[in-house]
Amino acid sequence: MTYKYRPLTPGLLVEGSDGPYLASLVKRQLDRLIRERSSQTVEVLGCAVSPVRTNDKPERVLRAAEELARDCDVVFVHGDEDARDERLKLVAELGQRRGLAPRAGVSVPLVPVLMTESWMLADRKALERVIGAEPLKAYPYTAPSALEGHVTMKGSKDKRNPKQVWKALLGADGREVLSDRAELLVRWTDLDVLEQLPSYRNWCEDTARALRMLNFL
Repeated sequence: MTYKYRPLTPGLLVEGSDGPYLASLVKRQLDRLIRERSSQTVEVLGCAVSPVRTNDKPERVLRAAEELARDCDVVFVHGDEDARDERLKLVAELGQRRGLAPRAGVSVPLVPVLMTESWMLADRKALERVIGAEPLKAYPYTAPSALEGHVTMKGSKDKRNPKQVWKALLGADGREVLSDRAELLVRWTDLDVLEQLPSYRNWCEDTARALRMLNFL
């Protein structure tokens, strides 16, 4: 089947307050996949974000995901590593229901190793452009691959996860700082740096697989 023009509408369910960051990242990565791998004229539209969190009651999350799938081609289901099994179970359930409604969108798990902050912290140069160099003097990572583990920071012997590192660098209002500048961080992040993280590569592969199912690639 040949298409002259196809819109691609993504949807997203998030676990916490990562919506602005992940919605921007989803669109940018989809744009890249289409540009590099598709022979069609495809316009990636803005990401629709559900107001229902993925850590809400399971039946409510399932209903929200089905609502997104009616209007979206691909639905991304976000969760941190400790919720991986629950998110995969939800994606499997949505896949089964899609068999009864084949026009519904394909669901894809979006599960960073440890937590979303591991992706946010990956590109130090992009972070400096967003928040300045001063807060990053204590940046503890020597390579993007180190973000998928726990590290010690200068002046402390305790091992910290990415969420704790983010808070140590930016203080208690670190989350608000990112929410205000999420789109800028995504715009300036080098996706090649992000793809050095296994969890990000896995997500990209899952996404490409979903797009092939829908004949976008």
